[in-house]
Parts: sequence; structure tokens; C-alpha cells
Amino acid sequence: MAKSPNRLSASEAVRRMGEKRLKARDLVEACLDRIEQREGQVHAWEALDPEGARKRADLLDKRAKPIGPLHGVPLAVKDIISTRTMPTTCGSPIYRDHVAGVDAACVTQLVKAGALVLGKAVTTEFAGAHAGKTHNPHNLRHTPAGSSSGSAAAVADFMAPVGYGTQTAGSVIRPGAFNGVVAYKGTYGWADMTGVKTYAKSLDTLGFFARETNDLALIRAAYGHEAADPVREPPRIGLIRTPWWDLAEPYNQKNILEAVRALRAAGAKVREWQAPEDWTGLMQAQHRIMTKEATQSYAPERKRFPHLLSPVMQQGMIDGDAVTAKQYADAKKRKKVAVAQLDDAWEKFDLLLAPSAKGEAPAGLGNTGDPVFNRFWTLLGTPCIALPFNTGPFGLPLSVQLIGKHGSDDQLISWARWVESRLS
Repeated sequence: MAKSPNRLSASEAVRRMGEKRLKARDLVEACLDRIEQREGQVHAWEALDPEGARKRADLLDKRAKPIGPLHGVPLAVKDIISTRTMPTTCGSPIYRDHVAGVDAACVTQLVKAGALVLGKAVTTEFAGAHAGKTHNPHNLRHTPAGSSSGSAAAVADFMAPVGYGTQTAGSVIRPGAFNGVVAYKGTYGWADMTGVKTYAKSLDTLGFFARETNDLALIRAAYGHEAADPVREPPRIGLIRTPWWDLAEPYNQKNILEAVRALRAAGAKVREWQAPEDWTGLMQAQHRIMTKEATQSYAPERKRFPHLLSPVMQQGMIDGDAVTAKQYADAKKRKKVAVAQLDDAWEKFDLLLAPSAKGEAPAGLGNTGDPVFNRFWTLLGTPCIALPFNTGPFGLPLSVQLIGKHGSDDQLISWARWVESRLS
């Protein structure tokens, strides 16, 4: 039986459209049909623009040739990212009816590359820890994680082939892990963040959800980046258990080690890399930077609408208030030292492998999960990719996380493609 268009990866959909075997309009309709079937259960969307998507698809179908690497690909746009005509609510009642009137730079970039905006995906309140309304499509009683919950769930449930995410602590990699999709958080600063609601300016990073690693190369191509050469020799992989290894569920520890065995069997040279002892302070450093900068980002909302901020958001502001100038400077110093310490790893390995999350998505919708295996990578600004690998005791997805050198995003995607093929 032929695969429904909405279940295609972005790469396969673009290829078929280029060969005139698939119309963008048919792909849009398949996605909208899926949304109609499942949105009442998954709640991945804050707003939809079906007519706008259809109109854009029809215009693309009239063109003789694809206009860019993402020709005809529908997008789920995280609701802290501005769009011209749809509301950008940031998951908060403060912005319930807010329409920016202009697309964020990242939206403009992909639309120029041929993509079309299907709708705005649910985010947690201001991309923080207060959960949104989205359910995990693999089990509706479990969290999809935060804060890019709607985008990850939409891609996982075949409502859209690509979704935007942002990460300040763990809001791309962890939703990718919990929802069983490929997730990419770029090197800090890799994309223009104009039009994206700021949480912590020195941490916020754009990312994406997709069905396979080839899709990530398409997205990078839309930004003008060339794909790295295909891997010719098996990579040198550093297994980094991190100082927080004991916090991973035992079944997830076994899963990471199973991945290591599979990669070794495929020819990869996998050895352990021990994180420096002083990395234990990176968790606190990230939290201090994040909360202190959040008090600056949300000072206007806090002053005018304190009663409309959730208790979780208010507590984050209180935590930020408590961070002294000296503590903030120390956190920045710890980051700088740790980035330099990573050079030792890049002399020995092509990429690092670590857990993406503690384990499966937790039960309940109020807890978005623990970003313990993401915070410090976000702090260090490295590119990261989550790849689905196996399921846990409740049948929910598990994942491995690949980490690359700062600025080596395209090479990391190439390595990830190799790893993906050996773990599939």
C-alpha cells in the first residue's frame, strides 16, 4: 500500500514533488486530514491557516521547477515565533490576541526556500516550564515535553513533516526524544532570532523536528549551508555518560550501551570520554544565566500583568532575582572554561554520544520532564541531534543524543546520517 503523503519525510516529499509525482496541495490536504482526525486528542496546534496553506500550495504547484530545497513542505511554527497573519500567543493569556503583522526572520527564510506555514504549534508559557495543552501522541496520558511540545507532537503524529523548536534548556532535544522524532538544536547563534520571543538571550537557540536526518540537511540548505561530504570511514565516537549518568533510568542506560555495541559492530571506534569533574557546576550555571536573563526579558510582562503569569513562571523570576551579579559572572566564567575543556574531546573524537533524556516521557501532563541531559550542552552552545532508538518499558520512544563541535552542524548531520542508518 502506498504511503500517505503526510507520512513522507520532507526529503521524500520534495523529491516526489520535483519529479511531479506529488503535488504540494495533496500533501497539505493529507496533513489537514490528519489534523482533523487527531487534533482533538493530541492538541498540538494553537492556530491553523488551512486556506493560506492551500493557496500557497496551489501557487507552488503551478511552477515549472521547485523554488528551493523545501518546496511545498508544510511547517509547524512554534508559537513564540512571529507570523504575519496568525496570532503569536507565546502560550500566555497576555498575548492571546496578539498578531505581530510580520514573519520572524526564520519563517521568512524557509518560506523563501519553498516551505509553507500550516499553523502555529502549541508552546509552554513563554517557552518555560509551565506545561501547555499538548499530549504525547504515542500515549495521550504522557507528556510530550516542553517547550516545543506542539511542534514535536505534530511531526510525530504525521500532522506536519517539519516543525520549528527553540531550546533554552532542553526544549528541542527532549521533545524529540519523548515523541520519537529526529530533533536538531543548532550551534548557538547559527540562525537569526529576530521575531522569536526571547527567554534568555545568551542561551536561546533555534532548532527543528523532522522525520529523518536528511530533512535536517534540507533545512540547513534553506539557510545557504552546503551538506557535508558523505561519511566514508566509520566515525570516532566519544561516549560521554556525563556527571549525571546515575539520574538516567536503568533501562535507558542499557539502551545507550546497546547503541554503543551496535555502532561498534558497524565499525565505529567508540571510547569513553570522561567529563571534567568541575562540570558538575554547569547545571547551576545554566540555571542562573537562564533565570537572570529571563527577569530582563519579561520585566514588562511582570510589571504590567503579574496576575497573568503562572506560579511556575513567577518562581522562575524569583530565582532570577536571587542571582547576584557575581554569581552571574561566575556562571559565564564556568561556561567559558567548559567550552575550552571540550577541545580535548574534539582532538580525539568526531562526535560525542550521550542520553537525550532520563528515559521515556513521564506520565501526566503537568510535568514536562527533566532537561538534565540537555542544559549543559545548551550552555556550551554545541550543535545537538536526537535520534530515536528503541522503546522503553511502557512502549514509549527512547533516543540517543549526538553532540558536535561548535559550528560543525553540517558535519554532525552527516555523522548522524551514518549513525541513523546503523541504528535503524
